[in-house]
Amino acid sequence: MLICVLVFQIVSMLIPVTSRTRVKRSGISPLHLAAERNNDDILEELIDAGYDVNTALSQERSCLYEDRRTTPLYFAVFNNNIYATELLLQAGANPNVDLINPLLISIRHGCLKTMKLLLDHGANIDAYITSHPTTFPATIMFSMKYLSVLKYLLDLGCDAVSCFECQYGNGPHPVLNYRRDRLNDPQQPKQPTIIQVSTA
Repeated sequence: MLICVLVFQIVSMLIPVTSRTRVKRSGISPLHLAAERNNDDILEELIDAGYDVNTALSQERSCLYEDRRTTPLYFAVFNNNIYATELLLQAGANPNVDLINPLLISIRHGCLKTMKLLLDHGANIDAYITSHPTTFPATIMFSMKYLSVLKYLLDLGCDAVSCFECQYGNGPHPVLNYRRDRLNDPQQPKQPTIIQVSTA
């Protein structure tokens, strides 16, 4: 507890003497660090000091994370930190910036409170994942384990009709040419190669 108080005091002293330009050049905001480490008091202090809640990680830093996260809001939702999520949203955080929408992460956690917060602040209920395109929203795919969550999303107007639409209609689907696994291919017997050696 004493360490947390000391860290808070140090951050409070550093805020007025820290160059915002240098922070921007670093590719990461102190908001990201506070949200990642669940330092809610520091997060609140940084927001009050005017740090931009929509500052994105630089591409180099974002690539260090498998999910390519970019916003402090994503960190808060990923940690299932409801208070930090609410702080950031009330300060104007955009819930539709990250490659994987934070709403999808809250669905994976099964946290209705975080989902409601995100949806109340404009999160896209029909969020897709651009790297894994589907014909229906990823919100439906992520909520299949939690029927109560799925019902909640459907009641709010999530696009469920797209689950029952097919681009080929009732017509035949084209044949897919799968590459056969070499292990399953019948082995063709190899003919022995005859090497002639000249004795002349």
